[in-house]
Amino acid sequence: MVAAAAATLSLFADSAYEFVTKDNGNGYGYSYIKINQDLDSFSFKSDWHSLGNAGKVGYVVYTSDMSDEQMAAYMEQSSHPPAPEFQKSINDGVVDLGSLKAGDRVGFYEVRPNGGIYTMSAFKDWKGETMLAFDKNAGAGKDEWMSITDVSAVPPSVPTGAPLPGVLAVLLIGGLGAGSMKLRKRNRS
Repeated sequence: MVAAAAATLSLFADSAYEFVTKDNGNGYGYSYIKINQDLDSFSFKSDWHSLGNAGKVGYVVYTSDMSDEQMAAYMEQSSHPPAPEFQKSINDGVVDLGSLKAGDRVGFYEVRPNGGIYTMSAFKDWKGETMLAFDKNAGAGKDEWMSITDVSAVPPSVPTGAPLPGVLAVLLIGGLGAGSMKLRKRNRS
């Protein structure tokens, strides 16, 4: 039973999100994580690869009705002035995005200590790991990368405990109550 539950959660996590790269011609664009189901929480661990200790990452949440152009404008507007929340030295490198809704699309940007802001990104597979690469040099290489591992996509909580009483239980309790009242009247007379 435990194995079946774990398999179900694994299937849920696989379908709960997907990595999308919007290629603008050089392999990079306004990439995002597409959320396919309501989630109570979404997080992942990163080794902060070439971002190191100095790079910080912020994010924006695009709604499902935004066009590619609107997403690009929203990313550029949201990342100036930068307010990145995540870094290798914060929360042991965990990126915790909290609860998300089906249809949300989460885009990321990087902020460097020198003030450089990189909004173009791409999801890449490198040595069996998913990496988020920020386009630092207009597609000419030596970009900034961070791994995305230990993804946690938690579905909404399901109420636990005893099920609500069925029709039979309600009738039985009602019948006992009515019988009790009848017996009480008989004892008074």
